[in-house]
Amino acid sequence: MQFRPFAAQWFEVVVPRTDADDTMEALARHAEVQFEWEGDPEAPAPLDPLRQPLARYRQLADRYARFWPAPAYPKRCCDLPLETEARIALNRIEHWLETARPDLDRYDALGKEQAELEAWRPILTGLEGSEVDLGRLARAGPALAGLCLTLPGGVDPPVKGRTLTRAITGGDRQILLALAPEAERERLASATRALGGHCLGIPACFQDGPRASALDLAARGAQIGRQLRHLEQGLHRLAADQGLDRSLGVLQRIDWFLQTARDIHCDDQVCWITGWTNTSDRSALEGALREVGVEAPVAFHDPPAPAPSITAYPLLLQPFEVFTRAVGVPGLREADPTTWVALLVPLLFGYMCGDLGHGLVILVAALLLRQRTRLWPLLAFCGIAAAAFGLIYGDIFGYEHLIAPLWVRPLEEPLLILLVPLVAGTLILTLGVTLHFVGTCWRGEGGSRGLSDLAQLLVYWGILLMFLDPRLGWLAVAGVVLCIANQVRIHRSPAELAAGFGNLAQSTFELLLNTLSFARVGAFALAHAALQSTVVILSGSTDILPLAILTAIIGNLLVVVLEGVVVSIQTTRLVLFEFFVRFFEGEGRQFRPTAAPRPGVIKEGRG
Repeated sequence: MQFRPFAAQWFEVVVPRTDADDTMEALARHAEVQFEWEGDPEAPAPLDPLRQPLARYRQLADRYARFWPAPAYPKRCCDLPLETEARIALNRIEHWLETARPDLDRYDALGKEQAELEAWRPILTGLEGSEVDLGRLARAGPALAGLCLTLPGGVDPPVKGRTLTRAITGGDRQILLALAPEAERERLASATRALGGHCLGIPACFQDGPRASALDLAARGAQIGRQLRHLEQGLHRLAADQGLDRSLGVLQRIDWFLQTARDIHCDDQVCWITGWTNTSDRSALEGALREVGVEAPVAFHDPPAPAPSITAYPLLLQPFEVFTRAVGVPGLREADPTTWVALLVPLLFGYMCGDLGHGLVILVAALLLRQRTRLWPLLAFCGIAAAAFGLIYGDIFGYEHLIAPLWVRPLEEPLLILLVPLVAGTLILTLGVTLHFVGTCWRGEGGSRGLSDLAQLLVYWGILLMFLDPRLGWLAVAGVVLCIANQVRIHRSPAELAAGFGNLAQSTFELLLNTLSFARVGAFALAHAALQSTVVILSGSTDILPLAILTAIIGNLLVVVLEGVVVSIQTTRLVLFEFFVRFFEGEGRQFRPTAAPRPGVIKEGRG
C-alpha cells in the first residue's frame, strides 16, 4: 500500500550539442523522465534553424503520409548537425514528390471522380422510373454541358434563361438536371456552392437511362478503386526505392526533439539536459546513453523547484485515482488517499446496493466494458462488494427466501442498518483527522497542529461516547483543556486564544454533522430493499408467467441503473466532501514522463 507519493529525482547531463537529441531520446526510451529546462528564458533558442524544414515536413506529411513507408529508426538519429540532416532528409522527400507528381495528380483526379460518383448514388435512386437519358446529357458537349444541381429546399435555383432544367424527387433537397451553355458551367457551380449546394457534371460513363447508369456507375467505381490501389502501391514502391524510410525517421526524431527541447539550454559546444526521473540508479541512465554512443555522467542535484509527485499503484487500483485527481495531485508531504478510497468506495457502494444478483450484473457489465474504459476495475469491485453484501443480507434480485442471510435482512432491522454506517462514518472521519496529523508530522508541523488534531479527536469522541456513558464526557473536557494549553503555548493574546477555541468548536460541530451524513448510507440500503420488495410484489401480482418474468427483469434493470447512478453520486460525495476535506489538499505536481518517438508512426497535422 502506498500512503504517500515519493519525490522525483532531479538529474543533469552535459553533452556535446551533436549528441543532445540522441541523449534525450535514449533517456526517454529507457527510463521514465520528465524534461524540464533551466537557463535564461530570454536567450536565443538554439533550435530555431530547424523550424522551417520541419514545418515543410509536417505539411508534406499531412498530404502524402499514406504513400510513405514506416520510418526507419537506427540506433542513432544523426551523424551530421541536425539542421544539415533535416535538409538532406527533406530534399529526398522533395525529390520523391517531384518524381511522383504525375501519379499523384492522377491519384487526385481519380479520387475526385470517385467522390462525384458517390454523390450520384442518391440522385440515381431519385431518378428510378424516369425516362431521362443521362447518356445524352453526358455527351451534350462541346457547346453545351449536362449538369446536376443539388440545393437546400426552398432555395431558388441560380439558373438563367438559356439553361434548361428538370426537377426530380430528392427528399428535403432540390435536385435539378440542367442543360446549360459550357460557358455558364463555372458561374452555375460557383452560385450553387454559395447557396449551400453542389454542382455535378454528368459522368462520362453514363450511357443510357437511370437504371443502366447505376450499373455504369458501379462498374466505373470498381475500376477507379483498382486504379487507385495500383497507383498507391506504385507510390509506396517508389518511396521505398528512394530510401524515404531513413529520411522519415530522421525528420520524425528531429521533430520530436524540437517539440520536446524547445527551451533547452545550450552554448556553442554543449547542451545541459535536465529534468526529473523516477529512478535513483545512475548506472541505468548512463547505460542507456552508452547504447547510443554517448559517454556522459548523469548527476543528481538538489532540485531547483518543488519535485513532482510520483504515485505507483497496482493496475487494479489505478481507476480509483479518479477520486483523488478530482481534487488534485497528492503533495509530497501529505497522505495519498487513493489506497483508502479503493477500500471505502466498494464498501459504501456494496452496503447501499447489497444484492447478490445485482452485484453479479454489475460485475458482468464491468467485464464487458473492459476494452472501452480504464475505469472497469472500479465498477467490478463495486459489483463484487454489492454481491457480497447481497449474501450478508440474504437478497438475490429481491427474493429473500432463496438464500439465508449471513447477518440481517435490512427491512427486518432498520435501526441496526442505520446505526452501522454511523459507526463506520465515525471511524472514517477519525481516519481523516489522523491522516491530517500524519501529514503535519511529515511537514514538520506536528507540534502545534498535531496537538490541535488530538484535541479535536478527544472532544469529538468524548461527545459521541457520552451517549453510551455520560461519565466518558471527561474526554471532551480533556480535549478542550488540551486545546487551550496548546493555544497558550503558541499565542498570548486573549483574541487569539478565543479564535483557537472557536476553531475547535466549529471543526467539532462539522465532524458531528459529517457523521450524520453517513446515515444516508443506511437509508439507501433500506430504500434499495424496499424497491426490490416492490418489484417482487409487482411481478407476483399476475398469474401469467411470461409477464411476471418480464416484470421482474425490467424492474430489476431499472433498479440497477437508477440506484447505480444515485448511489455512485452519494458515494463520491461522502468520499470527497466528508473524508478528503479532513486532510487532503491536492497541491502536488504530477510527474509526467516524456514519451519517446515511436518508430513506424508518421506524425501528421502537427503544424
